[in-house]
Amino acid sequence: METHWTLTLELKGDFRMSTATIRPYTTSKLFMYTSIVWLLIGMVVALLVAVKSVNPDFLAINRWWQEYFTYGRLRPIHTNTVLFGWLTPAFFAMWFYIVPVLTKAPLYSERLGVFTVWAWNVVYAIGMVMLFLGRQVPVEYSEMPLVIDIPIILITGLMVYNLARTIMNRKERILYVTLWYFLGTMVWLPMIYIVGNIPGAYLSGIGQASIAYTWVHNIIGMWFTPAGVGTIYFLMPKLSGKPIYSHKLSLIGFWTIGAFYIWNGPHHLVNGPIPLWLMKAGIIPSVLLIIPVWTVLANVIGTMKGAWHKISENIELKFMMTGTLFYFLACIQGPFQALMGPNAILHFTYWTVGHAHLPLFAGFSLVAFAGYYYALPRIIGRQIYSRSLMNWHYWFSVVGFLIFGFAMWLAGILQGFGWMDGNQVGAAFVKVLESLHMYLIARAIGGTFMFLGQIAFAWNIYKTATAGKQAEAEEPMPVLQ
Repeated sequence: METHWTLTLELKGDFRMSTATIRPYTTSKLFMYTSIVWLLIGMVVALLVAVKSVNPDFLAINRWWQEYFTYGRLRPIHTNTVLFGWLTPAFFAMWFYIVPVLTKAPLYSERLGVFTVWAWNVVYAIGMVMLFLGRQVPVEYSEMPLVIDIPIILITGLMVYNLARTIMNRKERILYVTLWYFLGTMVWLPMIYIVGNIPGAYLSGIGQASIAYTWVHNIIGMWFTPAGVGTIYFLMPKLSGKPIYSHKLSLIGFWTIGAFYIWNGPHHLVNGPIPLWLMKAGIIPSVLLIIPVWTVLANVIGTMKGAWHKISENIELKFMMTGTLFYFLACIQGPFQALMGPNAILHFTYWTVGHAHLPLFAGFSLVAFAGYYYALPRIIGRQIYSRSLMNWHYWFSVVGFLIFGFAMWLAGILQGFGWMDGNQVGAAFVKVLESLHMYLIARAIGGTFMFLGQIAFAWNIYKTATAGKQAEAEEPMPVLQ
């Protein structure tokens, strides 16, 4: 593996100074490596959750195991690990790789970048221990205690500062659309994290629920969506060999995401204890999301025209296009289930479990996988160790998700109609639960396939870093000044 640290000499005035410098893109590389570790941890916990859904007595070995390996502790650990241990750092890695490439300038401070990598991981590891010990805020996706939230906000601020200074020092004056999306995330991510995590810890009742679901929806809508779409717009021309179809169309998508997505939180409380006008305020922008979705779809179709055959030849492109397709499907599901009629059947059922995994795993995680397979060889100068393992990663992930997703969607429909028929209490309620048992088994089987895919992914990345064939970097690297 290449040496990461080099020694340079600089002459400043009458003094010769020795300074240790860090190779370009080290921050991006470290975020990739550490996020894969969290991905595996998150998938292991996910399997435990899936098995406990089938057999609640699983791991009930003694009193200690019963207390610490309950569903109520494992589920928040799983969701937080995949959201903030895996997928968020995955797009941080894309931030720190793509921004220097598009600005044609080195990262403002690679040292600061490396510090934020380790700070994020240390703080997050402490947060995981606290969740395991039961120190949780009882708000979905906001379970981290305040003592963890504050450092996370500060670390995110340091990353935003580092990247903003890089963009200010850019040598390429034109801001490609990916930079627009990334700049948006640099504003929106700290904003929604502060709003979603700090007030919610002190409020209760409807106020807490409204803020909580504004956060739950916008961590996808104002962070993962623009970060993922920005990554798609970077990778698609690179992998297809064709320029983006319409830069103006992509900017329309950017501004409509900013205008409509942030108001979608109340649609999680449709038919719930909130005013009717607030429900409508969540439903209408949910339907209007079809505008930014169609801009992405039109740009993808326009860019790929005449190049569709490359999907079968380029595994990175296959990951990216499949993730884009699942993102599109998620954005069709979302407005549909936000309508009051479908929501009355599907809300609070297993349907939402399948829907949540659709954009986060099948959509943006596949896009992140494509980004890793594209960027890492160019950072470390080594070819991907095994194309066969890449294919196994793809098929295990996609087939596993399809089994998982359809099991949850079918279970949710049966569950919802069962409750609509009045089977909500007593023996009738138990009968509905028993009828869903086979779907929960299918969920565990699908999750196992997804986990096997990530094992192939992690091993392939490890072998690439340690035993991959040397290759010239195809991406011109900014030199340290």
